[in-house]
Amino acid sequence: MKTLGVAFSARKEGNCPRSLQYCLERLKERGYETELINAYDHQITPCSHCGYECFSSQKGERPGQCPLQDDVPWLYQKCKESDLSIFAIPTYGGHLSGLYMAFGERGQSQFSSWEEFQQDFSSKVNLIIIGNLSSGGDMALHEALSDFYNLNPLPETLLLSAREWGRDSLKGDLVEEPELRGRLSQFVDLIDRKGKLKKGGPN
Repeated sequence: MKTLGVAFSARKEGNCPRSLQYCLERLKERGYETELINAYDHQITPCSHCGYECFSSQKGERPGQCPLQDDVPWLYQKCKESDLSIFAIPTYGGHLSGLYMAFGERGQSQFSSWEEFQQDFSSKVNLIIIGNLSSGGDMALHEALSDFYNLNPLPETLLLSAREWGRDSLKGDLVEEPELRGRLSQFVDLIDRKGKLKKGGPN
């Protein structure tokens, strides 16, 4: 089973990649093949300067070629090739990071149908949202889940708040908190169960 972790943070090293690394290490111990991608290292461009090429195809056909040339198609392909994925997303100003939002809106050019989107992408996704409740972390979680409406099951989700443990989120050291690692381990249990159900039996 392949599990992909993607950190959608504006900084290279922080709570998102470190939390993902912890989860992937636990899954690797259970026999999963894992990979961590940091969006910081790649070009992710929001929709712009186009003619809606992604809406130009007829039903059942591939979307038209997006004129933007960046790493978004490659990243979606990595998600398609994985059996499960974990997205770690920080909150900025009470909303999901711009990197994640840009990635999400570009998805309409990567799938020819809702069924393909669900089978090859959305049914595999699990979410870690990092943000304080006082800064809209809970609202950002609902914002993330709105991309997966009408799905069964919904993504496994985990909301982490630095303030809950009296820490400063800017230090990027949440994973050093023992109780938080416990929550991440429980999250891994849920993902492992989801993986085994997807595969139809134990790894």
